[in-house]
Amino acid sequence: MLSPMPADLTPPPTRLSATDSLFLDFDGTLVELADNPEAVHVSAALADRLDALAAHMPGRLAIVSGRSIAQLDALFGPQAQHFTLAGSHGAERRTPEDGHSQPERPAHLATATEEMQAVAQAHDLYFETKSFGAGLHYRRNPDAEPLALREAAAIAERHGLTLQPGKMMVEVRLPGDKGQAIETLMETPAMRGTVPIFLGDDVTDEDGFAAAAALGGAGVLVGPMRETAAHYRLPDVAAVHQWLARALENAE
Repeated sequence: MLSPMPADLTPPPTRLSATDSLFLDFDGTLVELADNPEAVHVSAALADRLDALAAHMPGRLAIVSGRSIAQLDALFGPQAQHFTLAGSHGAERRTPEDGHSQPERPAHLATATEEMQAVAQAHDLYFETKSFGAGLHYRRNPDAEPLALREAAAIAERHGLTLQPGKMMVEVRLPGDKGQAIETLMETPAMRGTVPIFLGDDVTDEDGFAAAAALGGAGVLVGPMRETAAHYRLPDVAAVHQWLARALENAE
């Protein structure tokens, strides 16, 4: 549930204890948004910082993203093996205890993906294919937002998929959300009994903020103030990097 919007939210504490679990969205939180997802790059400094935090928090640092685990592996390289990952909005997960868990890709998702790609080609939108979904990005063509939303909604309804609007994009995908992903990961041996802290920027992260709060933790909104279930806020990606650096310095 979203809270009434206060004037602003304070930054989160920079000390992570042995009883905390840290969940991080990727696009718009750890890296700046780009015109297309393939233009995103993970710096060595960011990868090294997360790797060091993961060593202080074994099994308790997770990236929860709309991207697939394969995409996150490609972006982080071998260091991705040191993180707990929830990809495709939680449809797939990889943990130290259970390895990679994912559903089978249904035939109707392939058909929906082809239809989304046809819309992108017909209207000069950027098309993104994912392991368990497909997206239309209209950052370079904002006037196409109503069309993209309308076409994606029709495709989602036709094939029984979830419609997921985001920042300058819309996606159709298998059911699931980041809140459910966090709830599931909090049952793993490494995280069970800890307090979840989740950083995210998009409306797709609100389920995660609510889940973190329900489990005794808190969400951290990244970006401009809005109505949100988060308890804290950081203004931008640069502030997230600074916060992570301080958290690493203060890690117990």
